[in-house]
Amino acid sequence: MRGSSAAGAIRYACAELREHHDDPLWWRARLLQRVVAPIHRVHPGRRNGIRVMEEDWDTLVVLDACRADLFEAVADRSRFDAYRRVQSRGSMTAEWIEENFAGRAFGDTVYVSANPFVTKLAGDAFHHVEPVWRDGFDATHRTVLPGTVADAAREAHARFPDKRLIVHFMQPHYPFVGHEALTYASWDPAEIVGESTDEERPHDPWQALEMGLVDRETVGRAYAGNLGPALDAALALAGDVPGRTVLTADHGNLLGERAWPVPVRAYGHPPGLCVPALTTVPWAVLDGERRSIADDGVRPASIEDERRRERRLRALGYR
Repeated sequence: MRGSSAAGAIRYACAELREHHDDPLWWRARLLQRVVAPIHRVHPGRRNGIRVMEEDWDTLVVLDACRADLFEAVADRSRFDAYRRVQSRGSMTAEWIEENFAGRAFGDTVYVSANPFVTKLAGDAFHHVEPVWRDGFDATHRTVLPGTVADAAREAHARFPDKRLIVHFMQPHYPFVGHEALTYASWDPAEIVGESTDEERPHDPWQALEMGLVDRETVGRAYAGNLGPALDAALALAGDVPGRTVLTADHGNLLGERAWPVPVRAYGHPPGLCVPALTTVPWAVLDGERRSIADDGVRPASIEDERRRERRLRALGYR
């Protein structure tokens, strides 16, 4: 049986090499997945990342995919009572959720989320999960807009005034609202050099950047522009909901920074990586009058339409 499995693995590897041997994107992805990520997953810096539920806050605002340096460039840090950079425990949302919440019980916390991964991976970890991604999805922009998330968070606080609140905005994660040129439909695969081009690529701006179809400055401007409205909505929410509010992120995005020990360039937020530009995130504190918190136990999230959840994830750039 073992010999059969080994032979099958060899045949699979040979078939992949025949098909993709001249595709530099394939080689880069394989190096990241098969060599770099396994080393990074055991790196001490990853294990020492911040555990958000052990920190002191009443409302935790998650700005999905917000690098620390992006936050510092866009946000007015003088508005915060304290600011520092911290290390995330994940390089993508699913890892961050698994590291911080999955398999645990937080009966004192309500999670309001525009990201479907929360209900998928940790739907039974909280007193209540509000899946804004389900009914608050904007079909035109193919995402959940910041105002929709903030309004849902206000309603959740009104229903559960004695609970900690996690508010997960989708921005600055792709899609970039107002930058519709940076979408899958705008890239012509015929422009990509190489006979082995996969016609499904690019899937998102990060892969377009990797393929040379767009420059770093263009992606960077759209990325920063996607953060501004979420910051405005988060600050307005902090003014409406009492307590100590912290703004942070689950992970960042890579724009071609090199990994280690193999100095291959990486883009977006691949799983398993521990690269500072990807896993260093903001921790911005707004002090306020503290609210009383009670633990009333966890409740399993309602059963969702799995096909709709997967469609939402694809629209948000997951594949």
